[in-house]
Amino acid sequence: YALYGVTLGALVVFRLLLPLARSAWHRLEVTRVVDEAPGVVSLEIGGRHLDRLKARTGQSFTWRFLTRRHWWEAHPFSLSAAPDGRRLRITVKGLGDYTTSLRDVPPGTRVIIEGPFGGFRAAGRGVALIAGGVGITPIRALLEDLPGDIVVVYRAAREEDVILRAELDELARRRGADLHYVVGVEPLSPERLLELVPDIAERDVYVCGPPAMTEATRASLGRSGVPRRQVFVERFAL
Repeated sequence: YALYGVTLGALVVFRLLLPLARSAWHRLEVTRVVDEAPGVVSLEIGGRHLDRLKARTGQSFTWRFLTRRHWWEAHPFSLSAAPDGRRLRITVKGLGDYTTSLRDVPPGTRVIIEGPFGGFRAAGRGVALIAGGVGITPIRALLEDLPGDIVVVYRAAREEDVILRAELDELARRRGADLHYVVGVEPLSPERLLELVPDIAERDVYVCGPPAMTEATRASLGRSGVPRRQVFVERFAL
């Protein structure tokens, strides 16, 4: 019974009280909701002293929006823009009732967060960032401020499934990064990867997208000569 009590107490403190207290101290709230594309919405979250969250690009938080419809659910979403101490941003594709309903969250809604979690940093070599679908959101954030030589490969089933395209084009231009859009349902073969990124075996590779896409891409990377230690796969709620 003592162990049950300690476990329950730890859950209450670390999963409820601490996130609630921290979010209240930072005064986190939704400041803007932006339609990015059909079924895709960005939520910007503001507050005070956001730099003290120590969030980095490539990381995610678990988000709880305190509306009548959403307060009882918390979901993980990656940052889709580099945190700048003034705002946090997530970009969500409506793939179910919850994610679809986020476009109706009004500005001024208070927010509770847990995190940040995860993260990716290059080990000093060049980087290849490979995204599928809405998995482009942390890739877009990494493209904004990840140092070094960057190549981005963005795979989408259809042209209309490409999101944040204007931002990606501008960031790639500003950073001098190579940006490739690959439209279609065929997986990225080793031959295709080497065509797009001839020196991929010499780069750190970050992959984010639906599970089937990430597993197929990881297999192709192995056959392209990329060592496993240089491949990083992000799994998060899409």
